[in-house]
Amino acid sequence: MNFTLGTTLLTACVALFTLTVANAAEPEAVDSKESYRLVLANPSNTSIIDVRTKAEYLFVGHPDMPNGVPNIPLKFFPGWEMNPEFVAKVSERYKKDDTLILMCRSGARAEAAAKMLSKAGFTNTLYMDDSFEGQTGKDGHRTVNGWKVNNLPYTYNLDPGLVYK
Repeated sequence: MNFTLGTTLLTACVALFTLTVANAAEPEAVDSKESYRLVLANPSNTSIIDVRTKAEYLFVGHPDMPNGVPNIPLKFFPGWEMNPEFVAKVSERYKKDDTLILMCRSGARAEAAAKMLSKAGFTNTLYMDDSFEGQTGKDGHRTVNGWKVNNLPYTYNLDPGLVYK
């Protein structure tokens, strides 16, 4: 292959990759009540992924859904470093066209995780904007919204197949 043809092919590949990443659908926000309805309506290919730390998942509780809610942390405590295996761990469990709803404590990590998965080629990512504990009220407590405040099913029971390893 000559240099000009090789350069042209490389330029075309970079342009296609850039276009694909730039056109990845921005994940949509859904609240905890809608997330619950979506999973119950289609549990075979709609799932919630809990991206909180393992400690949050273990000690604060997690959604109790018929198809399970795995913990795949986006970041690790106490340094808040990114989980370098996040996308790989999600890919081990789900197909690129499954509907995945990401949740955390109040929505910020869930949104970041959903964007990361969209950029990695997952086509149906949503994030729970009120997530498990919701936003803080005027008193500083998480009593405004969220999975727990909305009295959706949650548990402290641990299924070894769902706890992050």
